[in-house]
Amino acid sequence: MLDIDRACEEKMDDMIRDIKRMVSHYSVESAPQDGMPFGEGPAKALAEVLRISEELGFRTKNYDNYAGTAEMGEGDELIGIVGHVDVVPVGDGWTYGPFDGTIEDGKIYGRGTTDDKGPSMAALYAMKIVMDSGMPIKKRVRFLFGANEETGMKGVAYYREKEGGFDCGFTPDASFPLIFGEKGNYNARFTGKMNGESPEFRIISVTGGAAVNVVCDRVTVRCEGKDTDRLQKAFEGYLKENSLEGTFDRESCTLVLLGKAAHASTPELGINAISHMMRFISSSGLFDCPFAKAYDALIGLSYTGENCGVAISDQYGPLTFNVGVIGAEGEELFATIDIRYPITTPDFREHHEKMKSLFAEKGLALDAGRIGPSLYIDPESPLVKTLYDAYVKGTGDSVNKPFTIGGGTYAKAFENIVAFGPEFPGKDYNIHMNDEFASIEDLKKAMKTYVYAIIGLLEM
Repeated sequence: MLDIDRACEEKMDDMIRDIKRMVSHYSVESAPQDGMPFGEGPAKALAEVLRISEELGFRTKNYDNYAGTAEMGEGDELIGIVGHVDVVPVGDGWTYGPFDGTIEDGKIYGRGTTDDKGPSMAALYAMKIVMDSGMPIKKRVRFLFGANEETGMKGVAYYREKEGGFDCGFTPDASFPLIFGEKGNYNARFTGKMNGESPEFRIISVTGGAAVNVVCDRVTVRCEGKDTDRLQKAFEGYLKENSLEGTFDRESCTLVLLGKAAHASTPELGINAISHMMRFISSSGLFDCPFAKAYDALIGLSYTGENCGVAISDQYGPLTFNVGVIGAEGEELFATIDIRYPITTPDFREHHEKMKSLFAEKGLALDAGRIGPSLYIDPESPLVKTLYDAYVKGTGDSVNKPFTIGGGTYAKAFENIVAFGPEFPGKDYNIHMNDEFASIEDLKKAMKTYVYAIIGLLEM
């Protein structure tokens, strides 16, 4: 009989070694290259995970560097485990090397340790434990590794066009105990005029934001004007009044405002540097920036969309609104919107049209936007019950229950797939922030839970 605790303990050193191998790759999407649709970094990370999978004895396949698979078992039914090898940009302020996999105080630090390279290794090693157990595997279990989850999920879409979906499965890329519902996602971009007719200070450039789905933690504005003493006093006063940090460089006439990063699905946990910079510019009396004035009126410091008419909610939670990236193009500024809308909202297009009209009234052009559907799996379904039972067996926790989230996962790309781990209730692993880490003890619990999950799905 399989001793799951012992099997997991025996695999820990190898799993940590392979997590470090994966973390060493800077797998942020970049410009496409020949045979590398998401750039060199994701392609190298995909090659690495397939190499690890072959070393573990799985059958592997590379789908033109869009995605890759590792498979075991036989039979007509196909269980899917869906993870990703790409990561969000690193950002500033790291204590440990973001690609070193430094281990300290029971934690392994690095970009992707929890999102999603670490948990992908935990689930892959869970497959290895089941494969080596000697138990009959009468279904196929296929691990699908996507190469651009953070920037659009085109990799798994490419895979699905060629292979179709799964009979059931999970993605180890969210939270335990289990997520049976995910909010819909809306992304858009808006533009507006950077300078008016006769500002005291003219804006030359604005840059800020690491990614659309991250709360912006740093904005830089370069400008020109004469009374730099007045500008410095006003800026430092705004920072002090709002308990913010930032700098003013007199020589280059450059303002830097610092916020706090957070995932776009939980913007209330961060401090949006873009929103604060736009408020300062619009309220200081030193600039004439139509974009900033409109931004402050329509968005302000809110993360609910209340100022532009989309503050909607349902029993699973409210809409969240995040501006992630800002920049300049010629004489215009642009910024990106990431909205997570309530699960039961049937069609977000009417809300887009309302926003588009309100933005136009303030002189901003809102593009057509991209709308992604919400996800709902019946919490009484065999899939949810089987995986939740695996969670209880793997952790001993029967208090925390399945729930819904604002984030979007690979579960939306397939039918009968749910998000299942790796984050444990009440813990923060600095995902999408500096010093992202994974708890080694939690990785072991996740691996154990995934062993129970795979066995349960094989028997379901």
